[in-house]
Amino acid sequence: MDGDGLGLDVGYNKLLADSDGALYGTRIKELCQKVRRKEPGSQGKQRARRERDQYIRETVKRLPWGRLKLIGVEHLKNLKRGKKPNRNKEFRKRLAPWSYRQALTRIEQLAQENRVLLQAVDPRNTSRECFLCKSMSAENRVGEKFHCLRCGHAADADTNGAQNILARTTGNSRQPMVAESSKAETS
Repeated sequence: MDGDGLGLDVGYNKLLADSDGALYGTRIKELCQKVRRKEPGSQGKQRARRERDQYIRETVKRLPWGRLKLIGVEHLKNLKRGKKPNRNKEFRKRLAPWSYRQALTRIEQLAQENRVLLQAVDPRNTSRECFLCKSMSAENRVGEKFHCLRCGHAADADTNGAQNILARTTGNSRQPMVAESSKAETS
């Protein structure tokens, strides 16, 4: 295959982190908080949403589309739902204005326009698994920092996740490429 591959980790604090170590969209959290603060149904909320949406479109467009032939992304779903202990009402309210689906839709559009193959992979433990030694531990990730307890590799947790996404996309990982639940949906 001519061209490069790129793994992308879509997030709330940084919209995109790629497997090359570049971070895109560091203002996304601030813009989501701005949307959340506005009165429902107000002109201000509509303006804040348009600003957030435009920021997402511009950020995704900054990816190096000209050199890419393959992009790996996480097969994310139901992030804002559920009653897990860490997904309380405050968590769901904080994430409500975050539009990860819009970011993925824009990535899909631009991938199609630029003839880039888009592959969704299983998101489980991408930010907890060490890209270098492949050891997996919840203690490897603390907030935005990744530090492997086994080999000592240190990196931004989202960049490490993006590197693991690329490895799963290209088949260089021990993890499955697509979530088991998505295989059942397509059957």
